[in-house]
Amino acid sequence: MKHDDLMRRLTDARPGHLDPDRPVDPDVRRTELQSAMARTGEPQATPVKRRRSRVGARPAWSVALAGAAAVVAAVLVATTTGPLPGDGPRSGTGASATAFTESRILLAAASSVEKTETTSGAYWYQEKYMGSLQRVPGKDYALDVRQESKSWLTKGTGKRDRRWTLHIDAGARPATPADEDAWRADGSPKQWDMTDYDQARRDLQRESNKRGPDDDAPPEPQPEIITWDGEGEVAGDAPGGEGDTSLSGAEIGLAELESLPTDPERLRKRLEQLVDEQYNGPQHILQMLLGDTAENLALELPVSPQLRAAAYRVRASLPGVRDIGEVTDRSGRPGYAVELENPRPGGEGKRRLIFDKETGLPLSEESYATSAHDGHKPGELTSYTTFTATKWTDQAPPFDKDFIADELEIPTTETDAEPADKS
Repeated sequence: MKHDDLMRRLTDARPGHLDPDRPVDPDVRRTELQSAMARTGEPQATPVKRRRSRVGARPAWSVALAGAAAVVAAVLVATTTGPLPGDGPRSGTGASATAFTESRILLAAASSVEKTETTSGAYWYQEKYMGSLQRVPGKDYALDVRQESKSWLTKGTGKRDRRWTLHIDAGARPATPADEDAWRADGSPKQWDMTDYDQARRDLQRESNKRGPDDDAPPEPQPEIITWDGEGEVAGDAPGGEGDTSLSGAEIGLAELESLPTDPERLRKRLEQLVDEQYNGPQHILQMLLGDTAENLALELPVSPQLRAAAYRVRASLPGVRDIGEVTDRSGRPGYAVELENPRPGGEGKRRLIFDKETGLPLSEESYATSAHDGHKPGELTSYTTFTATKWTDQAPPFDKDFIADELEIPTTETDAEPADKS
């Protein structure tokens, strides 16, 4: 697999909430804000340079809702404490963290998750199974293009936390039973070229035109080959390597996590402060970033059960959360789901977060189209992430340098890390 193809595959499959860890240059923050504001027509603000480096990971989850079944309501009444979300005013910009939205499910999940066991270890370890549903150019069926990721996070000896991420190409399958029928009618191929050459040529020509008449002729589009079995381990991102990136939302280092308050109102005020320190933008953009930051705590970072529960409640205090009820995720696991609307004005898509019925921990994140886009119809699943392992471990990551399969390892700039053995 070519390097450009690999990077495109990893980008397509990465869930909206995940990116590795490194301190972010102010220009990156400026780009994030410009992207978030692109649909608003507002002046694009310049972010405030952070006073200190922080490391974070942003989870992105959303949901499309129906009504909660009676059994769901019974569970929620039994587990939710404090005022029920429908009993007070809907929160808007600047609303109190106790002015909850309509999500009884999110609040009930908080009540359950704060009762989970506190554990410890040398590395915070996560496994995710991700899928991106893509139509095969020139065919009448779609594929579920699959990736796996494994990540290890620990404190560094300097100011920076250390994260390793292993990317695995898990192959592809027909996305639905109807797609499987069409695939069989196509001769049951085990390899596909996902490049739409006509569209790719138009895109390349458009980019060439932007660069002006002196630019060279645009290159020919390249094939992007997807296979049934996948190629296994395709890339590794080690601390300090060239692939380190950062996510939307305020960056929070592992050391600072330990000092965050577990009271929802105090936590919200602290997260608002962090967002305000790191960004400078319109209020609705800052509120969007506040939601991203709360989701980082809820889904990605190694926090105590009490702090995770507080992050759920902070997210419930923000607009755009609705209950769906009982659902089954892509891996067949039952849970309770909430929907989060796209907070960007004019933004496309909705996301669904599915919680474990007993523990309140997240099971899956799913994204749905809200308009005809990229071959998807409104309401269709476009991508998903299932959380298959989230725990502390003492087992070190199996590599200590960036690598891409079939290429030389990429030297890192990390100087404060004890190297892990590569197996």
